[in-house]
Order: sequence, then C-alpha cells, then structure tokens
Amino acid sequence: MNKGFYVLAIIISLLLHGALITAITYGWEASSMPERKPMPKFVQAKLVTIEAATPKKKLPKKVDKIQQRAQREAEQKRKAEVERKRRAALEQKKKQEAEKKRKAKVEADRKAKQEKAQREKERKEKERKEKELKEQLAKERESSFNEALEDEQELLDANDGLRAVGSVGEAIQQRIQSVWSRPPSARNGMRTVVKINFVPTGRVVAANIIESSGNAPFDRSVLTAIRKVEVFPEVAELAREEPTAFERHVRTTTLNFNPEDLRQ
Repeated sequence: MNKGFYVLAIIISLLLHGALITAITYGWEASSMPERKPMPKFVQAKLVTIEAATPKKKLPKKVDKIQQRAQREAEQKRKAEVERKRRAALEQKKKQEAEKKRKAKVEADRKAKQEKAQREKERKEKERKEKELKEQLAKERESSFNEALEDEQELLDANDGLRAVGSVGEAIQQRIQSVWSRPPSARNGMRTVVKINFVPTGRVVAANIIESSGNAPFDRSVLTAIRKVEVFPEVAELAREEPTAFERHVRTTTLNFNPEDLRQ
C-alpha cells in the first residue's frame, strides 16, 4: 500500500512541475515578441497607354535540362558508335592487309619451294645425264679398247696364221720339189700353176693345172710329184692348231712351179 502511494505521488509531482515549466516558457516568449504595427495602404496607378505602346519582351524558353542531358548522352553515344565503327573498320582493314600479306608470303614461299624443287630436279637430272654420259663414254672407251685389243689380237693371230700358212706353203712346195722329176724337155722360164685341195688330215683330194707351162710333160711331172707325196703332215698340224687359217688359206692352195735351177 505504501509503495503504490509513493509512486502515485511521484507521478503527480512530475506532472505539476511539467505544467509549471510550460506556463513559464510560454509567458516569456509572449513578452519577448515585439508589437506588430499595421502596414500603410498605398495608391496603385496603372499607365495603360504606356504599357500598351511598349511591346512585351519575349522571355527565353525554359530549357529542359533532362532533355538536354538526354540529347548530350545521345550525341555522345552517336559519336562513340561512329568511333567504334571507325576503329572496327580500321581493325578490319588491318586484318585484311595482314591476311593479304600472309597469303602473299605463303604464295611466295610456295613458289620459292617450287622453284627450289625444280632447280633440285634439274640439278639431279643434269647429274644423271652427266653420269650416264660418263658411263657411256667409259663403256665406249672400254668397248673401243676391247675392240682394238681384239683387232690387234686378230691381227696378231692373222699374222701368226699367215706366218704359219707361209711356213706350210713352203713345206708343201719343198716336199713336192723333193720328189719332182723334171722331164728332159723342161727349160728355164717355164711356169706351171697348180691348185691343190686338202682335207684337214693333210691328204690331197684334188690337184689341177690352172695355168699351163705350154709343155705337157712338164705339167704332168708336177702332178705326178704331188700324187707321190699324197699326205702333208704340216697341213694336218695347221688344221688342228689353226683351223681358221687352214680353211681360209690352205684348204685350197695354189702353187707355182718354175724349173729355174735348170740351165738354158
């Protein structure tokens, strides 16, 4: 009970003090305000004629700052777009020029490679032809040398064969003359030419007078001497060792018989 009483007393005290402070404050403000005097009334006159004769000045239009700012922004955007397009066009031009240079370089490199390959091909072809020419010349020289050797060998063989044939011819002549018995009618200056046919065994298969001396006994004496010998060992040896020489020079042999050892 006592506690509630005290609280109520405090609240009432606070309310009274607040009312007192408010009254004091309001009274002070009212006393401090100056006294207002009424304004005098003036007579207002209008010059109708003067105002009517004087033209009214046109006031400048009010500028819409929002619209002006929008216009500036639009102009800036337009200029920015123009600049962007200009830079894009310039960049595109640079790219095109760069691509053009790149293609030109690629084409130049391609042509250079082709020319290099062509030169290399021509060089190899030239080397191949030179090599073939050298090989051909070497073969020709070798062939010529071999042919010369063969010719020389053939010549040597021919010479050897001729010497052998000559030796065989002399041997045939000597064997026939060794058995030749000349007739009393034989005289110096007579000459009988005889053709003798041999076989490889050295045997005489035929003997014929191809040029008569004019003296029949003399001619017959030569044929008789050939038939007496009949086989010539030298001919058989030549046929074995030099068959080519035998075939060319000895198989058919022509001999001359002259009684030159007789007196006139």
